[in-house]
Amino acid sequence: MGKCISFHSYKGGTGKTTLAANFSYLLASKGYKVYLLDLDFYAPSLYSYFNFEPQFWINDYLRNKADLDDIMIDSRSLIDFKFEGNLSVGFSKGGKEDIYQLEGSLLNDKEQQVRQFRNFIAMREDLLVNKEADFIVMDTSPGIRYWSINSIVISDIVLLTLKMGDLDLRGTIKMIKEIYSSLIEHGSVCKLLLNRVAGYCVPHSDLDSVNKNIMSGDSVYKNKIDRELEKIVNGLVKVDTMLEIPCYCDIQFKEKEFLTIHEFPEHPFTTKIKDLVNQVENLD
Repeated sequence: MGKCISFHSYKGGTGKTTLAANFSYLLASKGYKVYLLDLDFYAPSLYSYFNFEPQFWINDYLRNKADLDDIMIDSRSLIDFKFEGNLSVGFSKGGKEDIYQLEGSLLNDKEQQVRQFRNFIAMREDLLVNKEADFIVMDTSPGIRYWSINSIVISDIVLLTLKMGDLDLRGTIKMIKEIYSSLIEHGSVCKLLLNRVAGYCVPHSDLDSVNKNIMSGDSVYKNKIDRELEKIVNGLVKVDTMLEIPCYCDIQFKEKEFLTIHEFPEHPFTTKIKDLVNQVENLD
């Protein structure tokens, strides 16, 4: 049976959507059958990446307004290049009324809450069993929210994405202790993706200066970050770092950065995504 993978983060702006989309594309290009789901109902973005608004959304499926075949869009109808496998995309709608229908009304309707959660579980099982998915990749909402927690719970592998900032590090560590620890104890695989790490975008002349400051102990902020990372490396929060991805400013602000690994197959970012795919393939 295939694997269900979620990209999650403590806060927004960590690049998880870009990583999830490129990761999914590369899996499909290797011949896998991949389903990419936009489950960030509060700030969905995949439909804008693909410049496509479907007739039916994942929201409709959860509310019994559409079937699975209605919401899954074959990417071959959205992009003008082919690959060996198959990539299908499910889009979510994040308007005020859409969010209320999925979450706000649940506060007063427990029956609806149970029904939508059952549909959520059924979607996963249908994709894995009936659609024979090799991978389900879920881009989730950041933080501790109803649907992001549901996504994490049904995942075989959780890739927790964070930027190298003090707030993000502290929040991520807190979230790991409060949520992820119990998941790990029950057998879930949780790994850290350190995104936008310093290095690639720093000019060489400046990089030499930065390195000298670090070596001399002048960089107080860098030392603070290192101490927080040391907690992670030493296993105090029970999650290992899977991959470090430098900041690539030349792609971070592209309108359609989810196509980066296709447009720039020799780019260092592409190499990093290949490393990520290889590591995930080898996880038990």
